[in-house]
Amino acid sequence: MTKIHVWAPVMLLAAGLLLAGCSAVGAPPTPPDTLSVTGTGIVVVPPDIVTMTLGVQTRGEEIGSAVAQNNLLAGRVMQALSEAGVAAEDMQTTYFNVYTQPKYDEFGNPTGEQIYSVDNTLTAVLRDPENLGATLEAALAAGANSVQSVVYGVDDLTPALDEARQLAISDAQRQAEQMATAAGVNLGALYTITDTYGGPVPYYEAMVGGKGGAAAGVPTAPGSLTYQVQVGLSYVLP
Repeated sequence: MTKIHVWAPVMLLAAGLLLAGCSAVGAPPTPPDTLSVTGTGIVVVPPDIVTMTLGVQTRGEEIGSAVAQNNLLAGRVMQALSEAGVAAEDMQTTYFNVYTQPKYDEFGNPTGEQIYSVDNTLTAVLRDPENLGATLEAALAAGANSVQSVVYGVDDLTPALDEARQLAISDAQRQAEQMATAAGVNLGALYTITDTYGGPVPYYEAMVGGKGGAAAGVPTAPGSLTYQVQVGLSYVLP
């Protein structure tokens, strides 16, 4: 008896259909035509905190006395900050270092002896910016002998950023509608949306200097801070 095999053509046909199907499914979709714009939202807010970085540096021919003197002055600075209204949880030691330097005579020749230097850096957050001048003066009087930085800020940025983001979205929508009208096209559905936060940037409303009638202290001016959010919108063009 002669057997007739018919499976080979059927399998080849199935394989061809499978490859054709894979090719169709694997093809990337054609992206729609879109109109893209970037909106900007800016808010100006007064600072409600100020971060101070203060240093206490001492030197001595004996390491024990240099460290002890530094500890004494650093403790006095922390006490002065506490009396000025800085909470204990808002004070942090951020750097402590002891190092040696060669000692020289009056002619600039090394004597073979060492001078010990001790650096203690304290960062504190003051939640009453208007009291900054008096606080700095009290810290310096207590023993701080360097002010490394004074940075104004906002404790809770959420309301400012929410407002800036809403302004940015409104700005982007306005631009998209204006451009679509000018080009004679209609806006379709929103296709993509992205946002970028930038800030803070100091915004000076007045000349730097102490305010009249303020408590005695180092002259300061908090000014204002600007926070900026950019939002990118992309609309489908039907």
